[in-house]
Amino acid sequence: MARLPISLVEASPTGLVALASDADFHIADRTGKVVASTADGVASSAVHIGKHGTGAIRAAAFSRDGALFAACTTEKAVTIYRTDDWSVVRTHEAEKRTNAIAFDPSGAFLLTADKFGDVHRIPTAAPAPSAEVAMAEDGGAKAKTEPLLGHVSILCDVAVSYGPRPFVLTCDRDEKLRVSRYPNAYNIQAFGLGHKEFVTSVATAQFAPDIAVTGAGDGTVRLWDIASGRLLQTVELEGILSKYYADGRAVCDKSTREDRTAGAERYGVLRVRAAEDLRQFVVVVERIPVVVILPFSEGPGLDSARVVDIASPPADVAVLGDRVIVAYAPAAPGPSDLVVVLSPSSSGSLAVDETLGGALNALPTAEVDVVPQAPSIFVWGGKAYLDRPGNEDDGDGGD
Repeated sequence: MARLPISLVEASPTGLVALASDADFHIADRTGKVVASTADGVASSAVHIGKHGTGAIRAAAFSRDGALFAACTTEKAVTIYRTDDWSVVRTHEAEKRTNAIAFDPSGAFLLTADKFGDVHRIPTAAPAPSAEVAMAEDGGAKAKTEPLLGHVSILCDVAVSYGPRPFVLTCDRDEKLRVSRYPNAYNIQAFGLGHKEFVTSVATAQFAPDIAVTGAGDGTVRLWDIASGRLLQTVELEGILSKYYADGRAVCDKSTREDRTAGAERYGVLRVRAAEDLRQFVVVVERIPVVVILPFSEGPGLDSARVVDIASPPADVAVLGDRVIVAYAPAAPGPSDLVVVLSPSSSGSLAVDETLGGALNALPTAEVDVVPQAPSIFVWGGKAYLDRPGNEDDGDGGD
């Protein structure tokens, strides 16, 4: 029997980390102790959270003050929780499948980005007792949403900038980053143009509120000026990571109808995260067993990349203070561990943190005969469907 892997990792500024595995999620503190979970078999001291909605968890987020946590599933259920007692604040059934979520700066709204290119926002405050609001079976209020903005392509990620004038940043399958004013997002501030493939991830940082960093299927990480949409810098990952293909550590799969370039070397970015305490951006790339560290210096600019080897290709990454938590890819060969944790060593480089890593790897995930393989971002993010015969769909699983 094999263990179901951790597919998503999110961290809060208050020292909590959420780790999602299929339809369950666990909440741990800085020591790795589980404080809340939807799964059975955790410590009796942990809060047991009832599951809300069906389907695997597709995206999750904490509010900036850490007071709220939200998760959405493949079956369109969105749930918002209080992190002090893990009660349900709001539930929502999205019209379209949600790909990414983010709280606005105040935590008053949750922004949801879906596969039809729309962003809606959900109020997070509990309704007044006298308000006529539909209630879910668990007592949480069913949220009413409002449309915020729209693209004409699948949205892959959403983020909100820091600073006194917030912007909503959305990236899509049509190679672009859009910067919109918030909350009046019909006012488009700028477009960030330059990527050659789908843009998978966008990160903003409190230590550099005027810039954003994106990663894409074109094998680049790009630095942008938010207000103008001007491209400031491009980091080509091929020059940094091609050796992993040369020595066999990054293994090409066989090309198929669904993934027509699987046999080629490619450098698709899974996630870009800001490491506030380290003043760095952290990048993980599909197939390749590394974490790429991009230090940030005033100028602004990204300094030369540093590469930290890990035991197996990644699925996701999050930053908890000065520690980097990487979830291993579901079908990756190698360790039976669920995650690896990296912490600054005495030399300043990142090294494996066995203490926190050991605690998180003890999480009770379900056992399965065969570990399901996660679809490549080049399947759900790419546009190969454009040249498919008429009887083939885009492989994106409906609405």
